[in-house]
Amino acid sequence: TAEKPITIQGAGDGEVIFDGAGSHRLFDVMASKHHIFEGLTIRNTDVGIFAGQKEVLGAVGLTVKNCRFENVGFGVWTEYAGSSDFYIADNLFLGRDDRFRLVGWTGPLWASAGPYGSHKLTSYYAVKVYGPGHVIAHNAIAYFHDGIGISTYGTPPQDPDQQASSIDIYNNDLHMLNDDFVETDGGVHNVRVMNNRGVNAAHGGYSAQPVFGGPVYFIGNILYHVPSGVSFKFSGKPAGLFVYHNTIIGEQVLRDPSSNMHFRNNLFLGRDTPDRGIMTWANATDAFSSDYNGFRPNKSVAEQYAWLGPKSGQRLYEPRPEDWKSFATLAEFRSATKQEIHGIEVDFDSFEELIPPDPAKRHAVYHSMDLNFRLKPNSKTVDTGVVIPTVNDGFAGDAPDLGALEVGKPEPKYGPRWLKWQPFYR
Repeated sequence: TAEKPITIQGAGDGEVIFDGAGSHRLFDVMASKHHIFEGLTIRNTDVGIFAGQKEVLGAVGLTVKNCRFENVGFGVWTEYAGSSDFYIADNLFLGRDDRFRLVGWTGPLWASAGPYGSHKLTSYYAVKVYGPGHVIAHNAIAYFHDGIGISTYGTPPQDPDQQASSIDIYNNDLHMLNDDFVETDGGVHNVRVMNNRGVNAAHGGYSAQPVFGGPVYFIGNILYHVPSGVSFKFSGKPAGLFVYHNTIIGEQVLRDPSSNMHFRNNLFLGRDTPDRGIMTWANATDAFSSDYNGFRPNKSVAEQYAWLGPKSGQRLYEPRPEDWKSFATLAEFRSATKQEIHGIEVDFDSFEELIPPDPAKRHAVYHSMDLNFRLKPNSKTVDTGVVIPTVNDGFAGDAPDLGALEVGKPEPKYGPRWLKWQPFYR
């Protein structure tokens, strides 16, 4: 019961190791309620904790905290719509995928395969859930295909108690994912992705592919080195996307249309990627807005801003090429669309010390300990944002800053709160 859970916990007198010795599933908690795993090392298994199969059974009230997962194919996994109220926090997840080069879904079906081809899917997700009420926070994750995900699942169940809703994913530290950092794919309502740091993802950063109505909030996240240019993987026709205060070192090029999409107080800084603009807005309906964002265009690129915006009352899910408009400057974009009235163009001199990843080195590995995403106090990105109640209350200065980190405020704690050394993956 909730008052008397079953707990497997380290006694505190040394490391407690559960070694799967190559097993497929080490712990199977399907059809359980109120189990707690705390202070354990779980290793050498395909699935560390299996908690539910689609349309069969799941788990309720599963807690996994302060644990270490290593050499696993999956950390914590449920696909069952009735799984609810998981608390997955302060864990370290180390997968089996390549540690020395960023390799994604390349190979013959993807352009520009490079010298390595497609990666082997030896580790899939660190955490994957479905159902309502989950919290996934302060985890450190490296060497998986995807970091954290909601099960794409398919059409959500009609029962609200079985929908992927009211899910919080925050303060996670993500390194070296062969596809995406965080996937809200399959989410329905009130999903919050906040204050995560992602460095090195082969194909996408923060994904909604799709979400069914939303709202899904992407707030205060950091992204660095996503060579595809898909910072936000808004595809599969999602709806209800709110993108606030993110620091994105890279482009947003995806052209799949989304409904009810809104951008505020973000930074998008291009890497001088050849033949690629900095920003794409692909709106499927007339419910959209974008303002108070900062952009660094890529040098020597003619078309920096791409826009798809249906007219009032129009629904446009399969746009024709002539429906798109492109603009060389932010001023031209603003004049034509009446968006980004307060938007600005910026550069890397807005940061204390930060250089972009090299667009010619898609397989390179960068390290968060070497990167400084803090803004200079006197840069034009400071005090330039708009107040968003309950999102940036308590800002320092005359107005909120752009991006994920506010000058004068402490940097968020990424990853496990017990972890005192960095980087976690070494």
